[in-house]
Amino acid sequence: MTKVSPESRSLTRHGKDRKAELLHHAEVLFAERGYEDTRMIDIAAAAGVAKGLVYWYFENKETLFQEIVVDLGLRLRRAQGKAIAGIDDPLERLYVGTAESVRFIAGNHRLYGIILSQVRGDRRLRQARSESERAQADDAAALLAEGQERGQVRTDDEPAVLAHANAGVVYYFVLLYAEGQGSEGRRGLDIEQAAHGAARYVVRAVGADEAAIAAVLDRHAPQVAPPRRTSHPTAASA
Repeated sequence: MTKVSPESRSLTRHGKDRKAELLHHAEVLFAERGYEDTRMIDIAAAAGVAKGLVYWYFENKETLFQEIVVDLGLRLRRAQGKAIAGIDDPLERLYVGTAESVRFIAGNHRLYGIILSQVRGDRRLRQARSESERAQADDAAALLAEGQERGQVRTDDEPAVLAHANAGVVYYFVLLYAEGQGSEGRRGLDIEQAAHGAARYVVRAVGADEAAIAAVLDRHAPQVAPPRRTSHPTAASA
């Protein structure tokens, strides 16, 4: 008898909802306990279901974790899309989308840190993460290309180059946020400071029209003084 893998099963709406619920409980446990100390039976207990049901949806912990990577990427893109819905101006969409990206990633920074530590030894996980990041970069590049066509984004670099540079800004500001969460007595950026700090920097860095930049900042950027800092964050802070 041929074994049917979880990946090949066609799920009903109820099945998709149940799978999403299991992924949610798994994400919470991984973020709290780390990868090694989270077991499939723990996820089942948190969801209030039998362990066998978790294995029905996910072949093993490695497969489940790969789906978390995919799920995070999809939810990030949905959050970005919802945030910029109804905005026509490309530079304004860039500001709002950048701020929302920081909010989402910073809100899940422990899980992103665990993913980063796990990808080194798992080829399939690296591939899942790479595909997710490529989809996000393609979205950003398309927006930047539109901005170039409309004269709002500088044209001395390709949209893909600007997209990857902007992603680096997002992750750096997330590190600024995460640093403050992991150290007693050290105040880092809060999520909103990080979100707007990244968005301001990105718009100023890629904008080609000073009037358009000023208009976007006037509409969205709060006037806040940055906190005093004494050290630079490291990748370990995530």
